[in-house]
Amino acid sequence: MNSVLADKPAVAKTPTPQQANHEEIIDLSQYWRTLRRAKWSIIAITLLSLIVGGLIASSAVPIYKASAKILADPQQPTTNNDERSISTSLVNLYYQTQYELIRSRNVAETVVEKLSLVERYKQVQNDKLKEKPSFLGATIKTIKTESAALFSKDKPKSKSHSTDKEIVRVLAGDIQKNIQVTGGRKSKIIDISYESKDPQEATDIVNAIAEAYIQFGLESRLRKVKNTEGWLGEQSSLLKTTLQYSESKLSEYRLQQGLVDTSQQQSIANIQLQSLTTELIRAQTKLSAAEEQFLAVENAQKGSKDLYSLGAVQQNKTASDMVKEEALLLRKVNELFERYGEKHPKMIAARSELKSASTNLAVEVNKVVDNIEKDYRLAQFQVTNIKTIIVNTKDGIQSLQSDNFSLTSLERDVENNRRIYENFQLSLMEAKGNTQFTASNVHIIDKAIVPITPFKPNVKVIILITTFLGLIFAVVLAFIRETLDNTFKTPDTIEQKLKLPVLGITPVVKDNKSSIPPEQQYLEDPQSTFAESVNTIRTGLLFSNIDNQPKSVLVTSATGSEGKSTLAINLAAAYSVLGKTLLLEADLRNPSIGITLTMTAKQGLSDLLIGNIEDTQDVIHQLNNNLTVITCGTQGGNPLELLSSQKFANLLAQLYKEFDYIVLDGPPTLPVSDSCILGNMVDGVIFVVSAESTRIKVAQEAINRLQRHNANVIGAVLTLATPSKMNYYGDHYYTGEFYGVKLAKPIS
Repeated sequence: MNSVLADKPAVAKTPTPQQANHEEIIDLSQYWRTLRRAKWSIIAITLLSLIVGGLIASSAVPIYKASAKILADPQQPTTNNDERSISTSLVNLYYQTQYELIRSRNVAETVVEKLSLVERYKQVQNDKLKEKPSFLGATIKTIKTESAALFSKDKPKSKSHSTDKEIVRVLAGDIQKNIQVTGGRKSKIIDISYESKDPQEATDIVNAIAEAYIQFGLESRLRKVKNTEGWLGEQSSLLKTTLQYSESKLSEYRLQQGLVDTSQQQSIANIQLQSLTTELIRAQTKLSAAEEQFLAVENAQKGSKDLYSLGAVQQNKTASDMVKEEALLLRKVNELFERYGEKHPKMIAARSELKSASTNLAVEVNKVVDNIEKDYRLAQFQVTNIKTIIVNTKDGIQSLQSDNFSLTSLERDVENNRRIYENFQLSLMEAKGNTQFTASNVHIIDKAIVPITPFKPNVKVIILITTFLGLIFAVVLAFIRETLDNTFKTPDTIEQKLKLPVLGITPVVKDNKSSIPPEQQYLEDPQSTFAESVNTIRTGLLFSNIDNQPKSVLVTSATGSEGKSTLAINLAAAYSVLGKTLLLEADLRNPSIGITLTMTAKQGLSDLLIGNIEDTQDVIHQLNNNLTVITCGTQGGNPLELLSSQKFANLLAQLYKEFDYIVLDGPPTLPVSDSCILGNMVDGVIFVVSAESTRIKVAQEAINRLQRHNANVIGAVLTLATPSKMNYYGDHYYTGEFYGVKLAKPIS
């Protein structure tokens, strides 16, 4: 036994970086399988949301919407045909103003009066009073009245005692709340809409609003025109008197001074001054150009080559030709120097020609420079002369103005008074014409018609929204349930959370009267699905350490009722096929093997350890040729002390000699410490996890406890697994038949 324990296999393998990266990759198929598992709850919640949406849509009061279109031109119609342009900002301001006018209380009250809504309201109230309300309705009404009286500071006034003005104000407020005005931004069309429970009422109110708005605009415009006409008439009379007085004053002054009209004298002086100003501008322009050339000459040294780059020099054809000639001769000298040298006759002649050309060019450039200076001095003289003439002319004009100042002032007064009077006369004529002009800048394009179908509620939209929200809620709920569910469902979960190899699974056996109990599956039907799964577990144990195969294994779990005893019985039966096997019931606290296998003997392992029985053969039960069972026996004493005693160790050593394989059915790990003691006395431990029952945290704590006590946990087994459910957690789990078990067709 010690040699076997020395060669225990590693408890868990450290994942490689490739495996770690693989685990971090988001697998969308996992989300899809989560939805498949919760398909019925999702369908149920979605259908319930569909029904709720239908109920909401059917119980809602239908609202009808009537609309009318009107044309509103920002330009007011006038008697003349002058077209005036209006800025975009003013247009936007105009339409915003029209929206407020349409929604104004004045227009709403006009609609109330036009449609006689006060009389309709009174008639409706009288009809309601004549109706006998039900007991429930009367009770609700009483409660509302009492509540209003309780929480209101002022005593509420009964609607039946409201005045007509108050009713008009209330009805106008209701109309204002339900008016909708749109459009007028990118076109001149304004849409007016109104919503009401009565389609005919909605139509009448919209048409009345459009007509009241147009009438309000006309009345406002006519009032404005009349006020303007009266003011213009008063001002025109005053201006006429002022004009006549200024004309008589001018006539008297002319007769006294013997003066004529000054407009002609002033015109001549102005023309002369304008001509001189034009000449001054030309002279100054010419002076600026001459000054620029003169400054360029001043900045260049006399005889310097910089003078050749002046614009005047370059524009002079003679100088320009000489520059070119000098350049050609210089090139010729350079070529002859390279060919013949300095003292060659041709070189001497070329030098002479170059010197002569340079001298002529310098003379010509000096001429141009002298002309530049002369032109500059002449331009200065011309500007000074023209300025002097302008000053003299202005002095003459001032003298003329001072002499005729009084006359000019009187003439100006007459002209201004005449212009103002004529403008007022023109405005007065226009105002008189506008009082007779009743054209409006607003016209009705389409009157509202009675709507056939309600505008609200939109049954399809309500049903679609509620159904969609229900579907979203169901999906979110499914993922929340999946997140909160911390149990093991597949072997992969065991490997990920417990870091243990999975030896296999044991499927759920249906509890039918004719079926074999799961504890006796291998004994009664070695060819069954359950037996095949136990064979897989046995094979995993045999190959867990090929050099030193474990001959004694402890079957334990985190808590009770996880299928460990069932696995121990069937695993012992599977081992019995290979050799002489002992099934030892080491759970001295809650034994179940004797009851499961219907063994009547009451003595067993505890009796051997206590000393009630000396011979091991007295507690052995032979199930078949190779399978022997030792049950718990009499319950009593301290199980932990019995299992940790030297007597139990000696007993195990004796049993190792008699049997090829020993399977121990141990107690759960977390409630008691018995399994931690037993784990050190066997070659390996099998940890049992119940599918969809054992919590992950609980199992992890149990494994940590076993490993802290140096138990060799070979692997884990997923018990009570349902292949059809496991198929929802991954397509690699039993996508076809599981050893002859027909599965439900997976949902695609």
